[in-house]
Amino acid sequence: MKNYISKREKINFLTGLGGQNLVYSLIGGSFFTYFMTDIALFPVLTVSVLLILMKVWDGVNDPIVGSYIDKHTFKNGEKLRPFMRYTPLPVGVFTVLLFLVFSTREDLLWLRVSYFVIMYICWDLAYTVQDVSIWGMTSAVSPDSDERDSFIQWARTIGSCVFSVFSTLIPMVLEMIANSTGSSLALITLVFAIIFGLGGAMISRRCAAAQERIQVVKEEQQATLRESFSMLFKNRMLLLATLANLLGAVGFGANLVTYFFKYEIPADFLGENSIIGALGLTTIYYIITGLPGFIGMVFADKLKKLCKGYVNALILMQVCNIIVRIIAYFIGFEGKNLWISLIVIGVGCIPMGAVSIAQTSIFCDSIDYMEWKTGKRTEGITFSMQTSFTKISSGITAGLATLSLHLLHYKAVDGASVYVGTQSAAFDKWIWPLVILTPAIASLLYIIPLFFIRYTPQEREVVESELKHRREANQ
Repeated sequence: MKNYISKREKINFLTGLGGQNLVYSLIGGSFFTYFMTDIALFPVLTVSVLLILMKVWDGVNDPIVGSYIDKHTFKNGEKLRPFMRYTPLPVGVFTVLLFLVFSTREDLLWLRVSYFVIMYICWDLAYTVQDVSIWGMTSAVSPDSDERDSFIQWARTIGSCVFSVFSTLIPMVLEMIANSTGSSLALITLVFAIIFGLGGAMISRRCAAAQERIQVVKEEQQATLRESFSMLFKNRMLLLATLANLLGAVGFGANLVTYFFKYEIPADFLGENSIIGALGLTTIYYIITGLPGFIGMVFADKLKKLCKGYVNALILMQVCNIIVRIIAYFIGFEGKNLWISLIVIGVGCIPMGAVSIAQTSIFCDSIDYMEWKTGKRTEGITFSMQTSFTKISSGITAGLATLSLHLLHYKAVDGASVYVGTQSAAFDKWIWPLVILTPAIASLLYIIPLFFIRYTPQEREVVESELKHRREANQ
């Protein structure tokens, strides 16, 4: 097998990808919802509406950006790499501005909401262009599908590692600094946005070191937005994988973990005078339940071979998640049972670590399949769909979480010495089942569309072989 991707090129791309995930660790995790409700002090119903509306904007914005990328070629024949050089600075600047809390006064709520929405729209547009280009590159960096799968596995593993580590540690460290220094969470959050948002964005520029080896013939590019969307809706594999991801959004319990720890677990749970609060306990939760997933990432290729393809592997991952969460629910969270429940979920999350790798591989396969079928490559529109529905899913997840808080009559309590017992009876009754069982329901729904994807390893070999001959004939 010929190796197309050099070691230096891979290191640079993965370093840049790590920088991009430093930025997203501030916004893509549950901390962003907590920032809106308990730091910026937006009412929970307002947060729910904001999150859903912002993700509707994502749904409109991302495919348009992807279509533009597909039909636009720079003078050097590339359509992805230049965007990776131009977008980091605006991404970093708007990340910082997004976390600027200039007031918490209720009479200025309209102004605060307006500012927040404008900053988010600007951030999202810049980030979308960068993100679509970066993940589109994973399908264009090599014409060999095995080398591409290996590149994707490294990219998803590094990206997920950086995101998971920093999205869990940042809230904990932020809270510990605020508690030990007496500084406001709003100020420390802004400092972290400068360090990880702007700093991470500048590091992400190194993704442009990757080479775009698969380039379309000028005559085969999509000419119009309408044609790009028509190609999108012909891609059955992409649509089914996207639907599965969207159905997974009902697992909003992960966004309620911090609220669960703040209002259901005593402040002295880790000992008296501990500076670790709800955000710190959330970090511990994600470490115990999420860290084992990195084992699944490392062995993603073996899991693919064992299950005879990534589609079957995805089904197995979701079944494991369903089983362990039902077990954890019945174990409960009283006393030491909480640790047992978290360990059980962590064991079940070992194969779940390979989900993002499997999804990206399926998206890349769908691009090859559409090129084989139509002669046109659709990295832009395809990966804009992935980023769009990932963000839409996260928006639905966060929106449902905050809506559930509203229905449970939640009201943020700030500065109290004791938080347990300050929420409604409905909150105390339902928060544990919502945290633990909604992800299991999401996994069950996620599986359904996967049964309709028909793309065997044998078909993949045929598509790759025929595409190789076509490209050689056009050289």
